[in-house]
Amino acid sequence: MHPSSRMIALALGLMALYPFRASAQDNSGWRISPETINIQVGKDRRLQLLDGLAQELHDAVWSIDDSTLAELQEDDGRAVVHAKAVGTVRVSATIGQQTRFTEIKIWPETEPLPPGTTNWAVNPIGREIGDLPAFPTGDGPHLYSLEQTANGSSYLRAGDEDGIQMWTWLMPEKTLDVEMVCGDWLGGALVSANRADSFTIYAVGKDGQVRWQETIPGLRKGHTLQSRLVYLLSQSADGTASQVTVLDELSGEHKFDLVPPPSTETFVTSGKDGAESACSAASLPRARTFLSKLFGNSDGFTYLAFTQSARKVSIPECGSLGTAPSGQRLLSRDDNLVLWQFHPDGTYRSTTIEVSNTLSGSAAVGVPTGAIIPDGTDGLLLSVRLTRDLHTTGRNLATDEFIYRVDRDGNLVYQLPLPKFTGSLHDDMVLGQENRVAFATRGVFLIAFEVQTGKELWRWDSDTPSISVFAALANGDCLVQTSTALIEVHDSANAKELMKGKFMIDWQGRMYRKHN
Repeated sequence: MHPSSRMIALALGLMALYPFRASAQDNSGWRISPETINIQVGKDRRLQLLDGLAQELHDAVWSIDDSTLAELQEDDGRAVVHAKAVGTVRVSATIGQQTRFTEIKIWPETEPLPPGTTNWAVNPIGREIGDLPAFPTGDGPHLYSLEQTANGSSYLRAGDEDGIQMWTWLMPEKTLDVEMVCGDWLGGALVSANRADSFTIYAVGKDGQVRWQETIPGLRKGHTLQSRLVYLLSQSADGTASQVTVLDELSGEHKFDLVPPPSTETFVTSGKDGAESACSAASLPRARTFLSKLFGNSDGFTYLAFTQSARKVSIPECGSLGTAPSGQRLLSRDDNLVLWQFHPDGTYRSTTIEVSNTLSGSAAVGVPTGAIIPDGTDGLLLSVRLTRDLHTTGRNLATDEFIYRVDRDGNLVYQLPLPKFTGSLHDDMVLGQENRVAFATRGVFLIAFEVQTGKELWRWDSDTPSISVFAALANGDCLVQTSTALIEVHDSANAKELMKGKFMIDWQGRMYRKHN
């Protein structure tokens, strides 16, 4: 389970440690990295040279402009700056006839860096796709970044805690649609290359080598790592067929597949005597199956929620069933909101959370919208939307939004109604301090509620089009990421902007700025 889904006890005074993406330099061809460095007296800072594709260069001549403030040493072609006194020094590197420089500000040893001060910055080589923390192994990377150049080449870059790049990996295929999936428990990273009808997962080890790759039909809808297994949720482009593929985390060996039952429609015609007869292709998977994401719980199991619908439709005559027949009439519909609990041996437990039976008309059906997190007691919190038409994408069609709490046995404990909103969904959730309070976003709203009872405590209107819950704080507040800044929210009336930019959390609970 990724640490951002847990309560993160963050000390806001540590904001001085946030690295971020530096703005583009005027330098072309190669540069000193990291950049925009701030250190304290007595500390060391390593520097390296990277070319335009983040390949490391050596054999430079290094120099410093003021040896009373800092000492400069060389270590395997890299410079090591040792800060001696408060001030600002300029470090230069020369290769041939070209020279690059960077400035390092040195702060007093006895005082923490001021909030908002950048520890270090790195320069991207192209469009930034995503960042994530590496699981700590002692000898592996600390952070990963996936970037794409203008010609469609995608690079995974691995960096240590000081911003020194350890290696780069070039994806062997060119596609504009690539994603950083997650870090694995071995210190590596999973990267996805997405196509219209399939996707390929690359498992890149902490040494920058591909351990395995797997191509899976459909669109990638979710993932989780549990018990040294990788669970990948996929779905056909029309949303009618889904599958969970389970692979060994180390070798990529295919362990088993789990296929949620599809929703179906049965077409019948009625004769003059009222008798019904099924058309030749009696049952076709026509309705969409709505899926939650996957999550691995502390009980050792993996969970998935989905809808299953069976519709019976009367039509004037049997014809081509490739499109919706004209003059059709709904006779009955059975809709189920189902929870699957996956076991590491390939078995699963299926529990029906909610049932809707309709003889005619269009009763509302609960469908997952994506977010699913643990409730702290081996149960789960699930984002659900009530919709009246499973054939649509479920976007704002007379819908109501809820959070369902489901206990460890699959029983529905409560349904928490959420505020009406317009625009994007943003159905993120995090648990708060000691799992007593949870925070959820819907559209522009942040909602705080009691986990045990489902009682809403307060809601905050962000008045901004894009927000997500970022982390819970030890003081009871939570952090919300907007499109431009990080906000600390205390209640419906008290929120303050902490920092500009976007952030992520590493495995130790430390926050890092993603870019400027």
